[in-house]
Amino acid sequence: MASGEAFEDIYYTSRDGLRLHARCYAASSGTGRRSRPVICLPGLTRNGRDFHDLAIALSRRSHTPRTIYTLDYRGRGLSDFDPDWRNYALPIEMLDVIDFITLTGLQDAALIGTSRGGLISMLLAAAQPTAVGAVVLNDIGPVVEHEGMARISGYVGRVPLPISWPDAARMMRELNR
Repeated sequence: MASGEAFEDIYYTSRDGLRLHARCYAASSGTGRRSRPVICLPGLTRNGRDFHDLAIALSRRSHTPRTIYTLDYRGRGLSDFDPDWRNYALPIEMLDVIDFITLTGLQDAALIGTSRGGLISMLLAAAQPTAVGAVVLNDIGPVVEHEGMARISGYVGRVPLPISWPDAARMMRELNR
């Protein structure tokens, strides 16, 4: 395990042999009371670094510090790329999260799921209810509208890289019309 300034890198192996990555932001000394750990699950094209600032804030709260884990799905962040495109699917990614929970021995964890991470959170809560104590859904609901999925599939993997910050802002405005 390698260390960062506020976190520790964790590498683990999925059941199909991929090397996957997570970060652990250990709870700071607080009241001595152990608070529920949190697992942060990012969106479709994102990775666990999205939760860095939140993880620092939650792990250092003076009255209820929590240990926070941020996960990189297969093919994202520091996790291995999966050569089989069929494995980039919600049930497989849920199994990767279960493998992480098994490795760490977590129980009754709170999940914070953004977009795709919210979908994985809902699947996990149904499949392993004792592992999940709470779920926060961000940018997703229990129903995924076809129009929203069509919009996402229209730009994922097709948007050119911006050449400047103003160009990036323009591209985001156009995507979100």
